[in-house]
Amino acid sequence: MAEQLDELIGFLESPRSDVREVAVGYLSGFSSPASENFQSLVTRADKLVPKLLVIAHEAPMAANSALSILINMTTEAKVCNCFADDEYLSMVIRLIVSSTCIVADLAAMLLSNLTKAESVCRILSLLKNPTSLDICNSPLALDQLTDVFVKGMDKKYNKNAHYGYLASVFADITNYPYGRRYFLSESIYDGKLPITKIMVFSEYPEVIRRGGVDSTMKNVCFDKENHKLILDPHKTNMLPYILLPLCGPEEYETEDMDLMPEEVQLLGDEKSRESDPRLRATLLEAVNLLCSTYDGREFLRAKKVYPILRELHKSESDETCSDLCYRAVQLLLGNESNETKTDGNDKPDADTFEEI
Repeated sequence: MAEQLDELIGFLESPRSDVREVAVGYLSGFSSPASENFQSLVTRADKLVPKLLVIAHEAPMAANSALSILINMTTEAKVCNCFADDEYLSMVIRLIVSSTCIVADLAAMLLSNLTKAESVCRILSLLKNPTSLDICNSPLALDQLTDVFVKGMDKKYNKNAHYGYLASVFADITNYPYGRRYFLSESIYDGKLPITKIMVFSEYPEVIRRGGVDSTMKNVCFDKENHKLILDPHKTNMLPYILLPLCGPEEYETEDMDLMPEEVQLLGDEKSRESDPRLRATLLEAVNLLCSTYDGREFLRAKKVYPILRELHKSESDETCSDLCYRAVQLLLGNESNETKTDGNDKPDADTFEEI
């Protein structure tokens, strides 16, 4: 079988497009992780990756097969590391940012696999790509991906793509300081913080898009020195987009509601909470991270986040979410000492914790 596989891989470089299409179609049958031949493909990743990337830019049927193989293969971490290369990543990104590419979503899915590898994230954070009239006037690949993610909602940029998987890319890259730095820094081409462009999707109907956005918002909250920026209503204003999915139809005391962010006031009887407990947990983790600094706690207190968490806790059925909600409330209700006011890493006095 090994000889047959090597012969088949050789046909991927045939000068005839019909032969390449047939060969890649046959190979796709071996690429399922459940296939007995899957590991044979993985061991040949160095040979396969460049050939398949070329075919991914050819006729739609062959491109579909090539990307499907790469998506399956990149479930293995060692294959992802093969893409830690400027040229290979650029080939993937060019497919994604094209407004006419039929396989743009498959390419975005591939990139969401690749960014599970830190080596790929690091290169992506600095990668430059040819500019296009269809998207932002920036050579930075992350700028282009962010722009396509926003413009591509509901197939508005490319009729063949939703671009939801790019949210997973953003979540992956913000696991690292350089990724968080990108999303919390003004873009050179428009002066906006990239996080402000994507956070508005925290209640988007499609779970992959909003889930990746939720994780990205949580990840940037690990940058404690930027909590003031993250919470600044005039610069980032991220708090409402963390809270909105956690809000239900409850009515609050007027004196509390008047101090809440405007976006979470008077939501109405039709308002429902995030249905996925994993995403509620992600958002509550973001709240807890913001509570890890004195500035964060004070801002959340001033914006009456406690009543929102109190009502959430009453209806919460998931144990993890309930625990996260309880922890955040204790941090908000705890008394501050001189140490916690001057050292953002210290927490309020546990002896002052109260029941919700």
